[in-house]
Amino acid sequence: MSEAWRVERASPALLSRIHAIGADSFEAPWSEAAFAEEFGVPEAALWVARDGAGEVRGYLAARRVLDEVHVLSLAVEPAFRRRGAATALLLAALAAERTSGARLAGLEVRAGNGAALSFYARHGFRPVGRRRRYYPDGEDAVLLGVALERARAAGARS
Repeated sequence: MSEAWRVERASPALLSRIHAIGADSFEAPWSEAAFAEEFGVPEAALWVARDGAGEVRGYLAARRVLDEVHVLSLAVEPAFRRRGAATALLLAALAAERTSGARLAGLEVRAGNGAALSFYARHGFRPVGRRRRYYPDGEDAVLLGVALERARAAGARS
């Protein structure tokens, strides 16, 4: 099922909501203070997805370094997954970064997270490396990357 999502830059007033979504999504979520710090970093961007009722249901955190953007965290409230919010967030954030001059995007995903690996593959991301024992529990991270022109083309087909 796909819904109409409105993606916008997050404001500090949404910190507790963003943190709650992360806490419902990850075993080791970011703290509210970690999200708050992102608002003070010029290279950082926090995006939120609002449903048709205007409720925040997902977020994406990213940082830009020169012509590369690194997706740090992407989460959607569990009850609203598989409805297009993550795609809307990813495509909006990458489009904004591309407009600002970014050429590449990258991120890490748990090696065992097949759903996330499939999601990013649908948007043109490909494995470019691996970080052994990256996560606190010892699981490897798969490094994914995409040229932003490919991400736009892959997203148009989704």
